Amino acid sequence: MALPPLNATFNLDRSLIQARDLMSDLQRQLATGKTSTSYGGLGNERVLSLSFRSEISQIDGFQSSISQTQIRLDLTHSSVNRLRDIALDIKSEALGSTIETDFTNQTTFQATADARLSEVLSILNTDVAGRHLFGGRVTDQNPVLTSSQILDGVGGADGFRTIANERQLADLGADDRGRLVVASATTDSVQLSEDIAGHPFGFKLSAVTSGLSGTTVSGPSGSPSSIDVQFSSTLPTDGETIRFTLDLPDGTTSEIELVARATGPVEAGEFLIGADEDATATNFSTALGDALEFAGQSELRAASLFAAADNFFDFDPSTPPQRVVGPGFTTATSLVDATAADTVFWYQGEVSDDPARESAVVRIDDAVTVNHGARANEDAFKSLVKQLAVLTTDTFDMEIQEDRDRYREMSERINVNLGFGDGSQSFDNVIAEFTVIQATLNAAEERHQASKELLGGFVSDVEDADIYEVSAELLSLETRLQASLRVTASLGQISLVNFL
Repeated sequence: MALPPLNATFNLDRSLIQARDLMSDLQRQLATGKTSTSYGGLGNERVLSLSFRSEISQIDGFQSSISQTQIRLDLTHSSVNRLRDIALDIKSEALGSTIETDFTNQTTFQATADARLSEVLSILNTDVAGRHLFGGRVTDQNPVLTSSQILDGVGGADGFRTIANERQLADLGADDRGRLVVASATTDSVQLSEDIAGHPFGFKLSAVTSGLSGTTVSGPSGSPSSIDVQFSSTLPTDGETIRFTLDLPDGTTSEIELVARATGPVEAGEFLIGADEDATATNFSTALGDALEFAGQSELRAASLFAAADNFFDFDPSTPPQRVVGPGFTTATSLVDATAADTVFWYQGEVSDDPARESAVVRIDDAVTVNHGARANEDAFKSLVKQLAVLTTDTFDMEIQEDRDRYREMSERINVNLGFGDGSQSFDNVIAEFTVIQATLNAAEERHQASKELLGGFVSDVEDADIYEVSAELLSLETRLQASLRVTASLGQISLVNFL
């Protein structure tokens, strides 16, 4: 019998080495759960693996962006909710507050408003990890100044108190009659006219309605606008009225009604019918002047504060804050653009005509972006700041009827303005927008998680080893190796002596 050829022994040794290597690889697969230590080991399926992993990596990026945005949105949402609560509280308290003042000549309601103004401004300066939420694209600094800076000014720049005071002087005029002139065109007539045509201050004549017998009323007409009241020998009778409708600087209106009285003494809002038309005209002129002064110190002063708030707080890229040209404020005829050198700019964030939401954009999918920015100068936020600033600015002597009326006028305006009934942006509008944004992010997050799990399954199919199959193959290989080794060992014991 011939001995095995040398090349047969060599092939056997090589087979054993290959089997050992295969066993080592199977043991690695069993330990790691992976079919290969490199993409090259996956063969043609490496392209699929790389593609799936690339998509997973992209999803991870989207999920990270969504997570960070959700943190900012949660804080923004809670901040806006708190601002809404403050607005609702102020609105409800405005008409129910007491009209008793303390040593500062302000009511408890005003003191509360002062504290709430500081809270509102603090909320509008909220930041997340140094990124301010209410500054639009300007995220690295506080978007609004402090309460004291806004009200009292800083660094030589005037605050709201100064702007409001100058505006009140311009609206009231030197005689507190709201820049209207009461004069006698003839001995039996009275003319009510605006002092100068075209300026934005004080009362503006809107309409007149007369029920006075024997009296001719004309206007408003002319430039400056005027109303003429002409009495005749047929005198008014007791109880007849005339009503003047006046436009106020904040867009509201005031009505001055005078009632004719046959006998005295007359009260505010009444005039005495004289012996003839000349005496009646004189009495009417005096009563009209007094009524204008009363309305000036009550309704007009209240309206002036709100007009000043518009001048100070409303500005955009093309129109800076406005202030009265002066000194000589009681005779001022125009507003002028404020500058950062002479006037505080309460809002320091991005000033843009673009929608506030577009000031922050995040991509949450291949073709999906979400706008989620906010600015402290949005109408809802700005309106709340305005009302609180007005509340904290004025003072009152409740022993004076004009002050009591002015306080009531201010409170009523705040109640109306915080009702957002004019179609302007409200806190509910803002909250609804952010609710939709959050829902969009949540939906994207759920979609990405589902896709990631699906892609992870595909990667697993390509890269993961089947533990049961590997175990079976390893057991089979061990059995074959043991058999081969026994054969090899037997061949190793063969010698010429044994053979013979």
